[in-house]
Amino acid sequence: MNVNYRHIAIEGNIGAGKTTLAKKLSERLNARFVPEHFEDNSFLSPFYKDPIRYGFILELSFLEDRFRQMKEAYSKDEIFVSDYLWEKSLVFAKVNLKGEELRLFERIYNVMAEAMPVPDLVIYLHRGPDRLLGQISRRGRDFESKIPADYLTKVSAGYRDLFASENRMPVLWMSNDYGPDALASEVFNLLDKRYSMGLQLIP
Repeated sequence: MNVNYRHIAIEGNIGAGKTTLAKKLSERLNARFVPEHFEDNSFLSPFYKDPIRYGFILELSFLEDRFRQMKEAYSKDEIFVSDYLWEKSLVFAKVNLKGEELRLFERIYNVMAEAMPVPDLVIYLHRGPDRLLGQISRRGRDFESKIPADYLTKVSAGYRDLFASENRMPVLWMSNDYGPDALASEVFNLLDKRYSMGLQLIP
């Protein structure tokens, strides 16, 4: 295959299958796998217990960590597949923050965004809240065990809002109704062509 993309970002809600797909795709492409380091964030577990107290510092720490990781990945001359999009920081901030905290976060985000390259392709994996909750339960992370369905619904709506006005990168929105290997094959076959900028639904 003639790979037309230097950076492919896999996105989706919590439990959508991002990391599994990104790993399998990077193996097929002989590309570097760049995973999000969310489990290293010391504010994540406290956030789920007290989101009002820890929301701002959590989102700011994720923003900085994702920025630093993406800048490092782009500094190398190699193809890479990430299991997140840097812009997800804004999606989760709008769900988790309000008022002055959100406005300050957006100002910091906008300054950093000027220095952040965009992926050549984004694959967004859609799943309904029931399937997301099922996957969250199966993988058994304690800090995720109390996530309610309405939180996942808000996150999905945030991604729809983000991509509805996106014109800097192609975004392929597809339902993840596949097993891991079948999904990797389906996405791999999509990489033979170039796509126009903006959101496109994949049947």
